[in-house]
Amino acid sequence: MSAMDTIMLQHWKLVIAVVVSLAVITGCLVELVKKQLISWVDRQPWRSRMIPLQRNMMHNFGYSKSTTADETVIVDCYCFVIAICSHHLVMSLALTPVVVLGWDSAGSVGQFLFYAGAVGDLAYSAYDSVQITLRTFFPVSFKSLGVQLPKKYFIVMVCLHHMLSMMLTLPMILYYPTLRALHVLMWSLLVAGGMCYLLSCYKFSLDTQTFPQDLLRYKAIVLVQLLTMWLVRGYTWVSQALSAMMVFHGRGDLPFLCVGLVGFVLMTLFNVLMVIDSTKAAIKWLPKQLDKQAHGTKLACQEKELKVKAKQHAEGSRRVQAAKVVLATQ
Repeated sequence: MSAMDTIMLQHWKLVIAVVVSLAVITGCLVELVKKQLISWVDRQPWRSRMIPLQRNMMHNFGYSKSTTADETVIVDCYCFVIAICSHHLVMSLALTPVVVLGWDSAGSVGQFLFYAGAVGDLAYSAYDSVQITLRTFFPVSFKSLGVQLPKKYFIVMVCLHHMLSMMLTLPMILYYPTLRALHVLMWSLLVAGGMCYLLSCYKFSLDTQTFPQDLLRYKAIVLVQLLTMWLVRGYTWVSQALSAMMVFHGRGDLPFLCVGLVGFVLMTLFNVLMVIDSTKAAIKWLPKQLDKQAHGTKLACQEKELKVKAKQHAEGSRRVQAAKVVLATQ
């Protein structure tokens, strides 16, 4: 056991206090970043294209049509996704040295970064679980946090997704920090979640109705998301989670085995939902062809606009020429 491990075990109360403090700080930072993103998104020309796609995604999570009728709610959710996915990727960077080099080879710096990334991710899970719970069950008292969230969203995000992190992250980094399966799972899930949903935010800005290159980009993103979900939330999750539970079983660690099984079932349900969603998206978008009628209409409008500008330019040139003639005759 390294000196860092010993310190973590001896001061577990301090670790909990740090997590709580970081949860508050994380929440404040996410909200600040979200406000800046909202201001930026509202100025973008693709905002109107993003709205219906983001609205549909929110409906999949249980949002009502009356709630998503307000575009500010949609933009708020869109920017929140960007903020938290960015957080996921930053935390995954902190985990990278241990994942790439291994626990011992990463040294004290790499191990410290791993602890920082793990605790940072736990802090986000704690913050998000609290704010989702308050907005779901106490919407009037905590109206300042945002609109009321549907119970389906609470079940998917808190009960299925965050529960694994809330139950096991701290015990695992205290008692099993060197476990390879822990390193691989935390890193891969953070990278997959952050990357795939950031790509979703980007693809929602594309004009797939008009430009062939945008449709190709959209399809490429859908394919990347499909492969990532099946690889990470399918193969990697099942293989590494089972590997961890085999370690618990081999050591006769019944508490970790029981809690691990509960977390495994809950997270597996969440992963299945994500895999199904990415598969449905692939079935819908990969065979999709450009709407030639819309493309033709767009080109016709652009051509008409160019003709009008050319006519205005020609008219301006004639006026300038006429003025020169008048001046020359005076």
